[in-house]
Amino acid sequence: MTPPTAAEIADRALVLYAFARRATIELALGEFEFEPARVAQAEAARGETDRWLERESLTGALTETERRLFEAESGAWPKPAIDDALWRREALGVLLWSLGHLPEMAPYGEEFPAHELDAAVTRYGSVDAFRAEGQLRPDDEIEAAWMEADAWFGATEGRGGEDAAVASTAAERFRALSWLRDADAAPA
Repeated sequence: MTPPTAAEIADRALVLYAFARRATIELALGEFEFEPARVAQAEAARGETDRWLERESLTGALTETERRLFEAESGAWPKPAIDDALWRREALGVLLWSLGHLPEMAPYGEEFPAHELDAAVTRYGSVDAFRAEGQLRPDDEIEAAWMEADAWFGATEGRGGEDAAVASTAAERFRALSWLRDADAAPA
């Protein structure tokens, strides 16, 4: 197993940050019944995101699915893609924690607060500063977090109803921590 570098983790976190933000816009478009003015705003934001991903050399960190979704016109994401992208905030939280941008992980049963994720990415004022400030946690801390995620994932996998949120949180965190242990695993 070869873990990803701090630079790869930072880039992946930035992609997940943009991905979750785009999902939030897609969700809002549906809630506002695709009002033309809001679609125009979303298209402008999409263009800004595309330029940002290119300018910050992040396009190589996109998965093929993410690439297709980012390329889609605003309002075109299917509901399952929006839901999945919103849950990816849990993976983002893990990556931010692994780089020391967050002091601790949210407890299982609670999602990472979106405002804390946003602040952890934007507080440095630039992507270069975000990348430079990230210091990878020791392997034993990541391993301990993976073991806890593995236990939660195993205990909650496939659960629905009131346990669905805990199951989704555990799955995303397990996926992210698995990637942190082995860069050849499915990306966070």
